[in-house]
Amino acid sequence: MAVFDFSEQDLVGNNFNGQNLNGSNFFKATLTNVSFIDTRLRGTNFEETNWLNVNASDANFRPSANFPTTSLFKATLENVNFTDANLREVNLSEISTNGIDLTNADLRDANLFKAELSGEQSERPLLVGADFSDGNGDGIGADLTEASLKAADLTDANFTDAIMQGVSFEANIIVNTNFTGVDFTTASFTDLTLSNATFDLANLANVNWTDVAAPEGETATNVSFKGADLTNFSAEDLNLNGADFSAFDSNNPTILTGVSFADTLLADANFTGASAEGIFLEDATLTNAIFTGADLSNANLNNAILTGADFTGGVELDGANLSGVDLSGVDLTGADLSNANLTGANLTGAILQDANLTGANLTEAILTGADFRDGTDADTLGANLTNVFAEKTNIIGTDFRDAVLVGANFKEAIGNDTTNRTNFRRANLEGANFEKADLSSANLRNVNAMDFQFIDGFAIGAQVDNADFSNSTLIKSNFTDATGIGTADFTGADTTDAIIPGVTV
Repeated sequence: MAVFDFSEQDLVGNNFNGQNLNGSNFFKATLTNVSFIDTRLRGTNFEETNWLNVNASDANFRPSANFPTTSLFKATLENVNFTDANLREVNLSEISTNGIDLTNADLRDANLFKAELSGEQSERPLLVGADFSDGNGDGIGADLTEASLKAADLTDANFTDAIMQGVSFEANIIVNTNFTGVDFTTASFTDLTLSNATFDLANLANVNWTDVAAPEGETATNVSFKGADLTNFSAEDLNLNGADFSAFDSNNPTILTGVSFADTLLADANFTGASAEGIFLEDATLTNAIFTGADLSNANLNNAILTGADFTGGVELDGANLSGVDLSGVDLTGADLSNANLTGANLTGAILQDANLTGANLTEAILTGADFRDGTDADTLGANLTNVFAEKTNIIGTDFRDAVLVGANFKEAIGNDTTNRTNFRRANLEGANFEKADLSSANLRNVNAMDFQFIDGFAIGAQVDNADFSNSTLIKSNFTDATGIGTADFTGADTTDAIIPGVTV
């Protein structure tokens, strides 16, 4: 087999189709309108060459034992066709391209360090179906460190385990693209068209995404981030509807600590089991999102839209900011909401069975029809509202059966409805403050209301059968038409100026 030396030559219109040029030398050659279709080019030296209108489709550049190095280092490639070419393990570092077509090219383990694979949206670089993944089993794919991919069409491309630190993504089409296991340290992303891409196990820590949208006519981007590290990731005011942030497996949870998704669309997103302490979701749209078992400790969900969201499975929302949030009908069974800020939140019809709200702030929250009963856990107690601050809340029709409200502050709460009774049956209200609260018609049967503060409170028509009000402060309270008074315990209670039929005040 002859080895040819074309170094520094000016080749115009040459047809090398189907030939064996393995080991040949084209160093600093100029190639214009040259054709390498199905040509064997293993171990060929194309360093610092200039290509114009070259067709190298189906060509094989992959090094071999006999021809160990194929290099296009610092080559300039304009309108070059590498469709279906084999560029595995080839050195393409610092190449400069314009109008390149790498459709379905095999670039596994290739070196594209600082490669310029960019263009404009009017003439996109085509990397459709190209493979940049690991080909030799060492867990490391192609090296695209600091490469530029501006406007490239990456549809169906595979970058699994590729090195992409410092890569610039701008105006790209990223549809069905696979970035599993990629390290995106210092990479930049802006103005992306995104759909069904996979970022599982990727490192996106401290990375910022801007101007991301679904393809025209689609409402969701449906991106997968399973097991990815998204620590301090920022993706504000974007479309991430349908995103999957659930764990990759039992050993690889998705890390969302410190993430900012302010104003972002996250409808139908899956956060199951995610580690998202301190996540920022202010004004985000999370309709029907799934947070089962997620850790959202100290999260900020201020004014987020959570209609139909699922917070079951013991989700951790301790210290979270949920002020002004509409949680009506949301299932928060077993959730940890201790010390959470729920000021002005709407919890109408929400399910909070076995939830922990110790120390939570529920000031002016709407709890109409909310369910704080005992759920399916091992004890017989309902939700824990110990020391909650819930002044001026609406508790009409709220079900507190078996709940623990020790030391809770429900001053000026409203729970007076004859047809939709507030139910405290068997609840523990020891030391709770319901000063000026209106519990008329409420069910207070069998409550433990020892040391209960009910100054100026109303319990007109309430059911107080077997209630324990011993040592309570009931000054100026009104129990007119309450039933079960005779079975209730008022021992040691301060009933000064109170109206309690049948009880000496």
